[in-house]
Amino acid sequence: MGYIVTEDVELKHDSLTVIPLGGQSELGQMLWVVTYGGEMLLIDAGASYPAEDLPGVDLLLPNTNFLEANKGKIQALLLTNGHEEHCGAVPYLLRHIPIPRIMGPRFVSAFLHQSQQILTYQQSGHQVEIDTIEPRQSYSIGPFEVEWIHVNDAIADACALRIGSPAGTVIYTSSFKLDQTPVDKRLLDVGRLAEIGNEGVLLLISASAGVENPGYTASEKSVEQALHARISQAKGRVIVVMPGTNTHRLQILFDLARSNQRKVLLLGEVLIRAAVAAAVSGSLVYDRTLEAKLNDLKKLSDRELLIVATGIEGDPMDMLVELATGMHPDITSKEGDLVIFSAPIQPGRSRQLATMLDQFLTQGVKVIYGDREHVHVAKHASREELKLMLSIICPTYFVPAFGEGRHIMHHAQLAMDWGLPADSVFPLKNGEILSISNGLASVLGAVESQAVLLNRDQGERVTTFSVKERRVLSMEGVITISLVIDQNGNLVSGPAIDAGGSAFLNSTEWQETRSELHQAMIAIIDKQLGTIGGAQSDAGDKVDFSQLRSALREAAVKMLRARLQAKPAVQVVIQQLASPGSFNK
Repeated sequence: MGYIVTEDVELKHDSLTVIPLGGQSELGQMLWVVTYGGEMLLIDAGASYPAEDLPGVDLLLPNTNFLEANKGKIQALLLTNGHEEHCGAVPYLLRHIPIPRIMGPRFVSAFLHQSQQILTYQQSGHQVEIDTIEPRQSYSIGPFEVEWIHVNDAIADACALRIGSPAGTVIYTSSFKLDQTPVDKRLLDVGRLAEIGNEGVLLLISASAGVENPGYTASEKSVEQALHARISQAKGRVIVVMPGTNTHRLQILFDLARSNQRKVLLLGEVLIRAAVAAAVSGSLVYDRTLEAKLNDLKKLSDRELLIVATGIEGDPMDMLVELATGMHPDITSKEGDLVIFSAPIQPGRSRQLATMLDQFLTQGVKVIYGDREHVHVAKHASREELKLMLSIICPTYFVPAFGEGRHIMHHAQLAMDWGLPADSVFPLKNGEILSISNGLASVLGAVESQAVLLNRDQGERVTTFSVKERRVLSMEGVITISLVIDQNGNLVSGPAIDAGGSAFLNSTEWQETRSELHQAMIAIIDKQLGTIGGAQSDAGDKVDFSQLRSALREAAVKMLRARLQAKPAVQVVIQQLASPGSFNK
């Protein structure tokens, strides 16, 4: 097998290399590459939700350019759990690179088999092998020995990974916490992790997102009491908005629906997929007698209904926005409803949440949300649990992972405070290549890792330029300057100046500036074409339209900034009339 393609960095054939392509200094998009002997394993393939500063973007996905350059060396994709940030990009990866095997725990396998995107991919003639693994069993994949180890999370069958190689052992914790009263009664496999730690671990890659929280993360079961109190006291409908893949909370809600004589209506494709997959894999007691359908909404009284909902791709904020703004196609929130937002507030979305709360208040809808109301609990390990993982594994080298920049750096400091030397801790950035050769670790360079910005409806890769353009449009508006020129280079019509979406449009200054802008455009056109109005020009086909367009745009931008202190997007549209004979050709 040939060497790994990394542009200007050459990897030694007998070196162990790890490369994060997502998940570093961000929440979501987990995708790691492990290489040895010219062969590659992929670990997780996650997506993430964009913040408000990315207009026109629905999902952030891992960059596949490095993988496409090395597609013949990929042996398998190893999945650790079914959360969106760990497996939401699997269909996207399948469209860009061949993956011989996808391997994951029972729930993850069932969840992927429920995916319409993967079913469509298979029906188009592509083969996708999705293997269901058993925890604590070793699997040989090329030069690697891989083992899944059970951990606690908010989802069924969550696992860490042991990846053995001739260079040493890697432990990849994935997202985890130490839940001593788990809903599914499956405890974190501390015994097996300790055995591996005693055998010797070369590298620990451990989740960092909860490092700012002191002590231990509360059990998933701890939300049950608060949810029961809210649901039992509610006199109308209860709408619980939650992440689509939180199967443990879904089990709690089914149990509470039974004890409160309510029917459960599930809304959201990801939530329904997760419920079916959890039931099929034995991780959810799905009582069909509690199930409600959309056509039952008129038959059941408000007091008999518990709605559990999530948005597209399992994003709870999407659902909250649809409910608050009346945009959901199936249900409309109304006075007397109780909305419970049982979900984390993602970075950059606090202001959006505040706006939605205002909307609900004007409708007479009561909203309960957040940790302070005890209706949500984190799925990430807190500081004491992270220290416990370090103590169990006792690695030679350590990479803090899965978190925003401050999480990564705080976790790195935690590891050094715990006892690791500074030159054994690597707070990697996305794309950086950590190579361990002859027992020595170093960062060699980086591969391309800029996230792919995806528009869900258009199915396109949104460019960073178009995002910046949309951001300008949303804040400053747009000015369009249009004109028509005949085949001889004469100005036939225009320049017309149209404006939209700008705060300055109703000001008196704009009316004066518009007149000045029109005269300035006429002067530039006169200079470029040698014509004013319909006067004849000898420019003919020699007119440089790109130069004319640039001159008009530059003059307009300068004038708008000088007169109005405004920075709208300025576009120039030039149409040229075809000669009469061209229509007969």
